[in-house]
Amino acid sequence: MESFEDIKQKSHSVVLEIMPNVSSEELLDDVDLFSLGLDSINAMMLVMNLQDAFGVTFETCEIDVDNFRTLANITELIKNKQEVIPTSVKV
Repeated sequence: MESFEDIKQKSHSVVLEIMPNVSSEELLDDVDLFSLGLDSINAMMLVMNLQDAFGVTFETCEIDVDNFRTLANITELIKNKQEVIPTSVKV
């Protein structure tokens, strides 16, 4: 399981890939991504890229504007997802 800081850094990178016109300095933990220009199409790309980057799958109820509004919210969501992923044992 990744640390909170590792999740935040990786999420930061994924967001910057989706939003190339946003600088790293602008992307603070509590800045509203939609106010920085994230639109609905890019938001769906962000969801898919985060799922790929972290090996998680977001449930329909988790794909909510508020969960993806800030870097802090994204980090918390992914941290919670990783905590509930059961360890699978291959037989």
